[in-house]
Amino acid sequence: MAFMQAHGIDPAAAGAYDRFVRYSSAAAVIGDAARFLGCPDFGLRLASLQNTQILGPGAVLIRNAETAADAVSSASRYMHNVAPADTIALTRLGDQATVSFDTDVRRAADRHQMIERGLGTTLAAFKLMLGDDFIPTRITFQHHQLSPDEVYRRMFGCPVKFECDLNALHLPASALSRPIRGRDAAALALAEDYFSAVRPDVAIVDHVRPLVRRMLVVGHASLTLVAQALSLHPRVVQRRLADAGTTFEEILDEIRQDIAWELSALGLPISRISASLGYAEQSSYVRACRRWYGISPRQLRERAKPLSDQ
Repeated sequence: MAFMQAHGIDPAAAGAYDRFVRYSSAAAVIGDAARFLGCPDFGLRLASLQNTQILGPGAVLIRNAETAADAVSSASRYMHNVAPADTIALTRLGDQATVSFDTDVRRAADRHQMIERGLGTTLAAFKLMLGDDFIPTRITFQHHQLSPDEVYRRMFGCPVKFECDLNALHLPASALSRPIRGRDAAALALAEDYFSAVRPDVAIVDHVRPLVRRMLVVGHASLTLVAQALSLHPRVVQRRLADAGTTFEEILDEIRQDIAWELSALGLPISRISASLGYAEQSSYVRACRRWYGISPRQLRERAKPLSDQ
């Protein structure tokens, strides 16, 4: 409760589906709890306790879709309405498929907890759809290993790999077309109507941040592109951000700082990191790095290395 209050969350909002909580605040609470308790698998434990209950009406959507593929498609379509920082995507590669999960959280430790919690919940959703005997082919995480092997085996029941390209659940593509037994078409229609009508009071910052991060990943992030994605005029976005006490430039700078640390931890070349952050010249990244961390990009790569690599 103290952690919640410290991050501006009313404890009464916990478990209340008609109350909205800033995603970044919830992530900070989970990250702080993991550190305070010395519990690196806190996110996984939370996923086990919450199961699909954390999905609220989303569990109805998933449980009553025609197939697992339809459920993932619906989750991807409606995710932004209720959790604007999260993204989920389905990719098929021959006879295999991946359901990837990502989230936009500033602090790396908080992000890792939310990613592990998210994939734990994703597995619970697949078991709800396909049966308790469903086991993924493997699980992959972008971050380094946080807990002992046994913790991950107990949670996922399959091989778990770290420092990979995706945070993802991997499964046979054939499983996606299996019909979901006992589905209720009327319940599905009600759930879809509910999500289509959702207009949560989500802060503009929590909409802009994940969009900026995704756009940087694919090449370029600008106020104009973000405004187009939100179906708003750029001046409206600027005004709402100003009302929230920030600017587009400040958000872009903060996300670049976070991504610089993440990519440096992977030991990527300085030139590649600079390009990934959208800088036209490497010298611009060098100056930004010194402003953020007080050190050079090369020194940042050493500082950001996971402890196991040092």
